Amino acid sequence: MHEHLAHAEADLLSFGVRIDSSRDAAQLRWLMARASERDIRLAAAGLCARRAPSPQQVIAELGLERRARRRNEAVPLALAQARARKRQQGWREAT
Repeated sequence: MHEHLAHAEADLLSFGVRIDSSRDAAQLRWLMARASERDIRLAAAGLCARRAPSPQQVIAELGLERRARRRNEAVPLALAQARARKRQQGWREAT
């Protein structure tokens, strides 16, 4: 089961969208239910400059709107490890 979750999280990273938190992952999952993989990838590629766009930017680019309450979800291991690598490279979270 853990392998399935790790594979699902790796699939999220394949869209070219920046995933920095569990909220980003939830927004991308929401977007995937409403737009085709092709449209998401094209929108992300069009928005990409020096770093991948956030899910919020792709949602806006596709003209969609998401309104949901915040949830305190645990960050999946693969995403937490990616964040740790970014921090080690000098990236800092907004406070």
